[in-house]
Amino acid sequence: MPAILATMVLALGTLFGAPVQAAAASATAVAPGDKLCSLEEWTARGLDECIKRLQEVSAARVQCLSAPNPAAPDSGLGGWFVSKPTWTTGADGSSYLLYSEYGYAGYDYTTYDINCVQTVMHPDYKLENTIANGEFMLAAGIVGVSNALRERAWAPDEMWGWADPLVEKATTALYKQVFSVFGVITLAVIGVYLLWRSRQAQMSMALTTVGWALLVMVGVTAIASWPVQSAKAADSTLVSVLSVVHDAVGPRAQAPTVCDDTTPGACEDKRPPAVRAGDTAVQALLYRNWLRGVLGSADSETAKKYGPALYRAKSLSWDDVAAIQDDSSRRDGIIRAKQSDWMKVAEQIKTEDPEAYEYLRGTKGMERIGAGFVAILSAFCYAAFDIVASLLVLLGFLIIRWAVIAAPALGTVGLLRPASAGLRRLVNSVLAALFNVLIFGTGAAVYLFAVDLIMSTSSLAGWLQVTLVLLCGVVGWILLRPYRRITQLGGGSSGTSLLTARPSAPAVSSPNERTPTTVVAPGSTSSTTVPEARPELAVSAEDPAAVVRAEARGGAEPVRTETWRSPDVPESSPAYAVYRPATVPHQAATRAEARTEPTTEPAQRAERRSETWAERS
Repeated sequence: MPAILATMVLALGTLFGAPVQAAAASATAVAPGDKLCSLEEWTARGLDECIKRLQEVSAARVQCLSAPNPAAPDSGLGGWFVSKPTWTTGADGSSYLLYSEYGYAGYDYTTYDINCVQTVMHPDYKLENTIANGEFMLAAGIVGVSNALRERAWAPDEMWGWADPLVEKATTALYKQVFSVFGVITLAVIGVYLLWRSRQAQMSMALTTVGWALLVMVGVTAIASWPVQSAKAADSTLVSVLSVVHDAVGPRAQAPTVCDDTTPGACEDKRPPAVRAGDTAVQALLYRNWLRGVLGSADSETAKKYGPALYRAKSLSWDDVAAIQDDSSRRDGIIRAKQSDWMKVAEQIKTEDPEAYEYLRGTKGMERIGAGFVAILSAFCYAAFDIVASLLVLLGFLIIRWAVIAAPALGTVGLLRPASAGLRRLVNSVLAALFNVLIFGTGAAVYLFAVDLIMSTSSLAGWLQVTLVLLCGVVGWILLRPYRRITQLGGGSSGTSLLTARPSAPAVSSPNERTPTTVVAPGSTSSTTVPEARPELAVSAEDPAAVVRAEARGGAEPVRTETWRSPDVPESSPAYAVYRPATVPHQAATRAEARTEPTTEPAQRAERRSETWAERS
């Protein structure tokens, strides 16, 4: 009996069990979302594995679809500033290192799934997409300028390699043709100057002049002997200091989620800090705004799940470009594979989120224009401070190289200490450049670290993130502006003042220079300026009555200063009078009448003279 029951159970399982499993399997293959990657699996398993699980697009459906052609990393306005990376990212294809792997490729909009639509698409859609593409081109250009300048400012070896022959040849030529020839004449002038000043018996002054000449000779000769090494020594010192700062407060490295290479260190993030900051900026400013125009939102589950796959299908990575350059026959295969991935992902979006699919088709043109405008605004707010800081750092490194070239020419005259103003200004400019590189390099690192934290905080709204980034740039400029004044690149302050943080001495006027003097009358608040007064004696009017009252009270003797003042005693009648006809009214009138009447005084004087001579004779 038990054997019969077991046989019946097995028979029932054979008849009814297999069809049920087949039906379940067929339902699994067709049902959307089942056996597909979840949001966490898209990040953990990688894009390739999750795209393979998507259903293939039928041949009839493919006839109505036209997937966009993938763009190169150096395409568009932003691509003009990008260069091929020389580092390893350690990425596996599922990471978000968009800038390091894809440059500025793919940040434009296209229409999709409109070839088989019964109704004709409105012509405004294509115009709106064109306007949005222009906006994203400008935004990518702004971000590209910021990233390119930062990468060159933080890596002077790559930036100034072209200047090494210029520095070496120009410095050597000036040393041989100028310093070696005219420096002898300057030394002869120094000898004559010391002989002439020896009459004053100032030993300290003579030693200072000789020591200064020796210092300039040794310094100029050392710079001319190793011009490139001198510039690179300054570069290495600054870069070593900035590297410590960038590693401490710079953008953080990102570890890959999946690493198939078992070689130690193969998947480590070896991007420089400047490139890590570029990845953060591109993802936050360009990629997220691009998603808002493609899928309607950058924070929805659809955008988080399928956004990276759409972008990868629309862009060529640096590895893809290298593979095509090595073997041009692989070009069509790579492009067709990316277009197939785009269509498979788009079909899945159509099934899961029809509203996002309308954005993908391109029917929401005004929303794409708005996303492009936000991208321009965000790029400007981010790049304003970063571009200025990078330019000042680059200018500092350039001043160091020009100072090396100009040292032999200015040192020729600067051997004579009284004529060393030009050499001193050159040294002050170099010190100012060093301060600028350190201060603004550190400020830029802190600013980028703050931007990284702001953009990675998902609880902050997009507009609030842009506002905070702009405020961080304004605060950084306000805080660093006093240092920019102290360390002016023109070298207006002395090197000692820069090192000791003391203000420069005010200009002292010459004793023989006449300066205007203000005279204040007693009991008056107005002043009168005397333009030709002597500078060493200030003229002031003093009230005599106040002095008498002070002496009557028995106070202390008032302090006397070397100033012109009124007498302490009342004025008396003068013992003489000055005859000024123009000041007396009746005399002036009489004089005027006398001028109008003919006078006989000359004739009378002639008669008296003749009579006198007659009597004497």
